[in-house]
Amino acid sequence: MKEKETREGMFEAFSKLGESFYSMEGAKKAVAWYIDTSERLATQALELQEKATGWAKETPLAPLFEAQQNLARKLITKSTAAARNLWQLEAAN
Repeated sequence: MKEKETREGMFEAFSKLGESFYSMEGAKKAVAWYIDTSERLATQALELQEKATGWAKETPLAPLFEAQQNLARKLITKSTAAARNLWQLEAAN
C-alpha cells in the first residue's frame, strides 16, 4: 500500500512541476532567463572584440572599429528592450 501512495505522490509532484513549467508564468521566467543570458553573452563578446581591436587605437582604422562597436551596443540594447517589451518583462538589474 505504501508503494502505491509513493507513486501517487511522485505523480502529483511531477504534475505540479509540469503545470508550473508550462504555465504562462513559467514561460515568462524561461524567456526572461534567455533574454538576460543572451544580452550578457552578446555584451561579453563585444567586450572581447574591443580588447582584440585595441591595437588599432592609434591607426586610421580606430574610427571604423569604434563605430562598429557603438552600433553593436545599440543593437543589443534595442533588441533586448524589444524582446522584454514583447513579453512584458522588466529589465534585469
